[in-house]
Amino acid sequence: MADGGIGSDEFVNFKCCLCEKKHITKEADIYCVECQEYYCTPCTDLHKLFSSMSTHQFIDKSSFNTVSLQKSLPSFPVEKCEAHKTKLLDMYCADHDDVACATCIAIKHRTCQHIHSIPDEVDDLCKEIDADKILVSIELICIKTKIEEAERAKKFLIKELNVQKEKATESIRQFRKEMEVILDTLEKNTLKILEEKYKTGKEKLENEIKNLHRHINELKLSSQKVIKSVGNKAQEFVAVKTYQKQIIEAYEAEAESMTNSSAVKVEFIADWSIKDALKDYKTFGLISVSDTESMRDNMYVVKSKKQVNIKHENDKRTCNVNGSCFTDDGLLFLADYYNKTLKLIDLSSESIKDKLNLEASPYKICQISKNDFAVSLNNKTIQFVTMGSKLTNKQLKLDHDCYGLAYKDNKLFISDSRTALYIHDMNGILLQKITSDKQGNAIFKSTRGISVSSDGKMIYVADGNKGLIVLDIEGNYKTTITDPDFINLYGVCTDKRGNIFVCGWGQSKIVQINEKSAVKLGVLGNVNCGLSCSFLLKHNRLAVTIGNSDTIEVFDLL
Repeated sequence: MADGGIGSDEFVNFKCCLCEKKHITKEADIYCVECQEYYCTPCTDLHKLFSSMSTHQFIDKSSFNTVSLQKSLPSFPVEKCEAHKTKLLDMYCADHDDVACATCIAIKHRTCQHIHSIPDEVDDLCKEIDADKILVSIELICIKTKIEEAERAKKFLIKELNVQKEKATESIRQFRKEMEVILDTLEKNTLKILEEKYKTGKEKLENEIKNLHRHINELKLSSQKVIKSVGNKAQEFVAVKTYQKQIIEAYEAEAESMTNSSAVKVEFIADWSIKDALKDYKTFGLISVSDTESMRDNMYVVKSKKQVNIKHENDKRTCNVNGSCFTDDGLLFLADYYNKTLKLIDLSSESIKDKLNLEASPYKICQISKNDFAVSLNNKTIQFVTMGSKLTNKQLKLDHDCYGLAYKDNKLFISDSRTALYIHDMNGILLQKITSDKQGNAIFKSTRGISVSSDGKMIYVADGNKGLIVLDIEGNYKTTITDPDFINLYGVCTDKRGNIFVCGWGQSKIVQINEKSAVKLGVLGNVNCGLSCSFLLKHNRLAVTIGNSDTIEVFDLL
């Protein structure tokens, strides 16, 4: 005999739901309206023992047939309120088109004019939704299909993410192996030098031993000659005098040996700067995560705009912020050229949280890892800054001017404010100097700010004369984006969603460009002498720094 439920139109036996959970097959005798489940008689008696269930309504199994059961079911909701667990959703607010319990009505809907009791007015209320049932059914099918497609897409992304994790893991291990090769080479070279020093010291000692042994043999021979010369006064005189001379030479040899013995020593003195340098690194590199679904191809809208004062009480001159960079926590680093300082700004409180005095004026700043940043200075120096309880720093000296600055995959991209772009590793070793394309044509004329594309595959260089210059991550020239709204470009950044923002000196506009098409989407606003721009992804916030100004412009976008 088939197991059934309300969906069956023939008289069948129904299983007790509690017994079935214990893997016991037992025919149900009662149906609980509130619980919407079937129970045998013993389980029904157990069910009634609970105070919260003592008022539940039961229907005898003689009415289990679908038609008769549906007719005999009382017309009142059985679903409970999520906020008030013991209350039924038996009220309806037409003003808000919302079902609620009596408590919610008293709290949230006490000023509403059209409140209905669902059990009392269910027939009238249902008339209003009969016409919508077909549309609701179609919408349910449609949204169910879309959700299933979205679920499949997410599952596919998880598979892709697993593959990417494995690749990243292998890259980390390969990087470790490469470091081990370097360490093995250092160890081999150090042991080689140790062996050479050891041999030199050993040879010196062995030569001294030979010399001492020679004096011992000469003393023995002279002693024998003195003994043999007894009776021959002339020979005895010569033998004694020779013996005395050799004794003096032996003393001198012994004294010289003792004096020089301390110089023959070999030991290892570790270069702790190597170990200390490794201590400064928390990981082998930056783990970047890109959200491929967050790409945006439409124009942002300015929700609000405000000016934020960035002047510090100790500033001696008007601020001139050439560079800016958001931290992961939403704070804003500012490179103040005139005051030779790096400022950390909290835009929510419009306050300066920290300040670092620099030995030279800063130009641009970029993020290296979560808490590590790099700053270009006007004395051919890259300043590394770690954000902690207090700002700390170390330096990298180069042999060319440093202006624009960007970081990607353990490489620093540095412009010189003129005609060149340099690529250095994190130790300052020059990997590449870029001045011309493959045909020998000069690429740059006045290099300014630099930014990495949203996908990490391109480098954008703002050129004050030519426009926005695009190169691939290997430094190969791709194209130059120009537009009448580009006026002496200085600042460039991306939103990590497929868009570029640029601003420039003079009566400049903040222009949004689509990365994929290289087409201008529009203008967000105007700024006077924009030197840099930076974007905070999680807040859709764009900060633009202004030349010769104690304020910056902050745009909240939609």
